[in-house]
Amino acid sequence: MREKRITAVIVTYNNQLMLSELLRDLQSQTRKADEIIVIDNASSDGTDHLIKRDFPSFHYIRLPENTGSAGGYHEGIKTALENSDLIWTLDDDVRLCPDSLEELLKGLEKLDPKLPVGSVRSVGKRCDEAPPSRLEFFPWRGTLLKAELIRKIGLPLKELFIYGEDLEFAMRFNAHGFYCYWIPSSVCTEVRLEGKDDFRLFGKTVRVYSLPFQLYYAFRNNLYLFLHYQNYHRALRTVLYGIKATAFIAFLDKDRGRARILAIWTGLLHGLAGRLGKNEAYIPGT
Repeated sequence: MREKRITAVIVTYNNQLMLSELLRDLQSQTRKADEIIVIDNASSDGTDHLIKRDFPSFHYIRLPENTGSAGGYHEGIKTALENSDLIWTLDDDVRLCPDSLEELLKGLEKLDPKLPVGSVRSVGKRCDEAPPSRLEFFPWRGTLLKAELIRKIGLPLKELFIYGEDLEFAMRFNAHGFYCYWIPSSVCTEVRLEGKDDFRLFGKTVRVYSLPFQLYYAFRNNLYLFLHYQNYHRALRTVLYGIKATAFIAFLDKDRGRARILAIWTGLLHGLAGRLGKNEAYIPGT
């Protein structure tokens, strides 16, 4: 039987140091990916020079502008589909154990062939004694996807720009009857946690993204997706969470409160209207 061809896809943006560590982890794998694709969302920190100098054998694609994680994975997965059986998606801020890919592949092969498996993914902390279990949704980091299914259901929705495109992809997998399973012996650890703030009021706590652009895309995309897939319970919870976050921010954030609240409600309104794409008023780093 022919060995499955595996392509790793990494999307990066202005994160040269962490990206370099991840790429060295990939070089040290006991079962190496057959191809490594790096999608650079127009970084300005010298990522292009890093790849050319230290990793010249990798397939490097520099996009002319920042298309967000959604646009980056759309491009990377599209390229990988040309010659892959399995596609391994990785964020640029994760670290791998030397056997991460080998264990993922072993775990996939050991799963009951009768299960509706569309993908498998790593855990954050190794737990060999735990059995594989089905996940409701999956993020990009550390997920190994069957290319044949992607060819059937289509590419990631690049119009989401950032936040939620992996959720949409997982929901689309589920809608076609396929699911993701944890492989507890494979480890993929997130190093850089996204900036969030905790607000406490009357003994209650709400955690929200720190920056307005994060709030805008998170609320917009989540509401749009839950409405699109007719998950009205989660759509309602998204709106209620927006109301709760607004109340906490209004009381406790005197410096950036207005901008954050505007981002939440603009996002919710645009999600309700299905207004997707990159919003020039909410661009990362501006």
